[in-house]
Amino acid sequence: MPKPKSYRPSVLSQPAAWFLAIIAAAITYLFAGIHPTRPLGQAGAASAAHMRVFFSPHGGCTRELVALINRARQSVDVEAYSFTSRPIVKALIAAHQRGVKVVVILDRSNLMKKNYRTRKYTRHPTPALRACYAADIPVYIDARYLIAHNKVMLIDGNTIVTGSFNFSYAAAHFNAENMLVVHHAPAIFSAYLQNFQHHEATSQRYVPGLVLRHVFKFPRRRWTGN
Repeated sequence: MPKPKSYRPSVLSQPAAWFLAIIAAAITYLFAGIHPTRPLGQAGAASAAHMRVFFSPHGGCTRELVALINRARQSVDVEAYSFTSRPIVKALIAAHQRGVKVVVILDRSNLMKKNYRTRKYTRHPTPALRACYAADIPVYIDARYLIAHNKVMLIDGNTIVTGSFNFSYAAAHFNAENMLVVHHAPAIFSAYLQNFQHHEATSQRYVPGLVLRHVFKFPRRRWTGN
C-alpha cells in the first residue's frame, strides 16, 4: 500500500492568503458594477445612480413629489391613474407658469365616471383635470386600455418617479403604497421617456366635450382569466 501523502494545510488557511483573498473580493466588488450606488449596467460611470424609496400612508411621498416638481427647471412629464392630489396639481401649475414644460397623460376615469349599477359612463372631468386644462397645461386622455395604470413622473431628463403610489390624497393618507425615485440613470430614463412618448402620441388631447376614440373593449372570446 502506498504511503498516504502527508497533510499540508490549505493555502487559504494561512493568514496572509486570507488577507489577499479579502482584498481581491473588495476589488471585484468595487469594479464589477455591483456597488449599490452605481447604475445597473454602467460600472465605473462618472455619475452614479442615486435611488430613494418612500412608502405610504404618511411616508412623505406627496412631500417628495412636490419638492421635485418645485426644483424642476426644464420638463415634467406625468402619467397618472388617480390624479386628485391638490398639492401635486398646484406644484405642476406653478412649474408650468415659471416656464417648465409640463405634459400630463391621464386614464379615462379622470374624464368619464362609471356607474357601477348600470355599467355606463357619464362625462365627469375631475377637478384636477379641469385645473390643468385651465392653466393651459397639455393634458391627454389614454383610453386604449382597460385602465392606463402608470404612475410615473419624468423630471428634467434625469429623475424618474415610479411605483404603486397614485398622485392622490387617498394614496398618501389611507393606502399601502410605494414610490421609487431614481436619479442619474440615463439608460433607464431613456426607456421610460420612449414609453411616455408612445402613450402621448396614441392618446387624445383633452378639450371640453372631447369624444373618445378607440376606447378599450374586451375581446369577443370566453374569459378564462389568463
